[in-house]
Amino acid sequence: MALWDLAGKAYNVPAYQLLGGKYRDKVRLYADTPEEEDPQVFTAKLKDRLEGKGFTFLKMDLGIEMVRKIPGTIVNSNYWDVQRQWNMAPMTYGATKHPFTQIQVTEKGIEEMAKYVAQVRDVIGFDVPLASDHYGHFDMNNAIRLGRGLEKYRLAWLEDLIPWQYTDEWKEITRAIETPTNTGEDIYLKEEFIKLIDNHATDLVHPDLATSGGLLETKKIGDYAEEKGVAMAMHFAGLPVSFHG
Repeated sequence: MALWDLAGKAYNVPAYQLLGGKYRDKVRLYADTPEEEDPQVFTAKLKDRLEGKGFTFLKMDLGIEMVRKIPGTIVNSNYWDVQRQWNMAPMTYGATKHPFTQIQVTEKGIEEMAKYVAQVRDVIGFDVPLASDHYGHFDMNNAIRLGRGLEKYRLAWLEDLIPWQYTDEWKEITRAIETPTNTGEDIYLKEEFIKLIDNHATDLVHPDLATSGGLLETKKIGDYAEEKGVAMAMHFAGLPVSFHG
């Protein structure tokens, strides 16, 4: 990104001009919203993003840690600390890939998670797209069950239900549910995206400009996805330098 920027400065043109020219005058952004156990606190955050900050597309976290205190919602939570999804220390829940935890979400667990989404939809309505992420570490079968349990809320996508490497399992999930599926924020370079796209394993791919390979590589990913009929949303977790890339 820095080198494209320098080249643009040398020619006195924006970097996008070097990559084929401007395609649009503005880009729509979605606003992620970290989870809150209290749905009223969470929906207040969402309303601020819509009304206070002017976003038109929202994303929410929706993990099994939100229902962990409700008896009968999670199988095998007596062994794993499901609240520590981001702890990557060896032999921890966060460091154990989804197919290997043997965690299951019960019907009650899915119902409780669906109730939370329902309360969000009651506040923001259905005009606003609502994506979701960070469900917890459980396998393909439970991912399908959760997806089916959330169908009527018409989420924009279910993101990273399982790790991106499991192309065949992603394809099964995508075929089994009606809600769009999405992955790819951790993928570096186009080759692994091509596997997902060629298999139509997900409905969207989700490169992060700062980690997918930069400006030109991400453009290649988007062009390839478009040719194959797969949508692309841009993930972003970085500083202003990469945002302005």
